[in-house]
Amino acid sequence: MDERRDPQPDSGTGPPEPAASTLPTAQQAHLDYSKHIEGAGRVRGCQRCSDVDRDRCAEGDRLWQAWNTALNDAYDRLVDETR
Repeated sequence: MDERRDPQPDSGTGPPEPAASTLPTAQQAHLDYSKHIEGAGRVRGCQRCSDVDRDRCAEGDRLWQAWNTALNDAYDRLVDETR
């Protein structure tokens, strides 16, 4: 008797982003990297980057580096604030 009444949402869908929203740098960098790999809406993601057995493409590598730089910067700020 555990029947769902609502249809399951399509995979890859989520709540729409408000037009005026801004994310912290690390979260925006992760979103950009995720969209590149997974795609967004009807746009397919990068096949090369989504294959774990292959290296990232140049754009994927740039986005990955930007994400990691943003994470390291956020961590450094957190450490500095707790001293």
